[in-house]
Amino acid sequence: MPAFFSMISATLRRILRQLHLWSALLFGLMLLLAGLTGSVLAWRHELDAVLIPALMRVQPPPTANGCDQHCQATSIAWLSQQSGYGPPSMVSLPLHANQAMVAWYKLPSSESGLPRQRQVMLDPYRQQILGERIWGEAGWQKAQWMPGLFALHRYLLLGDTGKTIMAVSGLVLAFSSLLGLLLWLPRNSISAWRRAFSVHWRGSTHALLYSLHKSSGAIVTVVLIMLGITGCYFNQPGWFAGILPDKPVAAAKEKRAKVKEPVPVWNAADIQHWLQQAQQAYPQGRITRLQLPASASGKAELRVLQAAEPRLHEGNTRISYSLKEQRISAIKDPQLASGAEAVVSWFYPLHSGEAFGFAGKVLISVSGIALTFLILSGLYLWWKRRKPRR
Repeated sequence: MPAFFSMISATLRRILRQLHLWSALLFGLMLLLAGLTGSVLAWRHELDAVLIPALMRVQPPPTANGCDQHCQATSIAWLSQQSGYGPPSMVSLPLHANQAMVAWYKLPSSESGLPRQRQVMLDPYRQQILGERIWGEAGWQKAQWMPGLFALHRYLLLGDTGKTIMAVSGLVLAFSSLLGLLLWLPRNSISAWRRAFSVHWRGSTHALLYSLHKSSGAIVTVVLIMLGITGCYFNQPGWFAGILPDKPVAAAKEKRAKVKEPVPVWNAADIQHWLQQAQQAYPQGRITRLQLPASASGKAELRVLQAAEPRLHEGNTRISYSLKEQRISAIKDPQLASGAEAVVSWFYPLHSGEAFGFAGKVLISVSGIALTFLILSGLYLWWKRRKPRR
């Protein structure tokens, strides 16, 4: 490839350089926001625990060895019976003994079209409500920092319009990164490759920024292309129809808005039975999420984290339990997926950095910061080149 590209005419190189430049000029602001917010959101679980420990952390009793299924089922049933709360649509179950349980309630979208959910944090050991926040709203309170950053990262705080803009920005990021890589590729010689990665620390500011722009861009290009494609897919999966599944590996979800009958208030025995059925299907797995049935004849959807899964916070194994049939009716196991479904099952853990634990999150954060530097340095270099011409 380097030998081939070195033979490309100077005219084509100028065209590629202009495309690379104009993509940054037109979409630089969106990519800046995506890079900076993504660098922070890679650590959102850890940051939430630090920023709002009173909501996210609990003190387990000395005799308790974590909150078992009976403890979880009892707490969910208790919350469902409380005035002002009722049955949640979904519950995030704690992975660790000192984590709070989080119940989710669907809310109408905001005036700008942002989807919103009410998060209620619960101490499952004492059946005590710790507090709540709105996921999908930005605010100055510490509890709203992560929801606000997520809404900015994915929707630009503009609902579906922002979602589409960020999807286009993802494609532009992948395309511009590929162009940058092509413009950077050196000739097929050892000295050319050495110069391609060299940084001119003792030269002028222009030479320093230019060399840093090229070398750092080459290092993170593959990650940026991945972030651009996966980010676009999350926002507009329909654009990939015929290539990738319209939805990630998942079990079908009920839409509560279309259910006319009241949502039942489930008792602890029913909830514990669903948890036990999922645990029997995956004895070594950890149940991380429960979506409660929307009707007495509906389905309970459970999320399981398996040991070998790349999605470390919640897992991506999904179990559907049919209340009508009183049995597990469907299982979506990403480790058994093949083809396009197997590829898509890696998208979120790669995009968030979960796939490789601490090192993966560091890589995503560094790549987001590098993207910020690439855009700012590129715009600076372009502006300095324009000044003599003007």
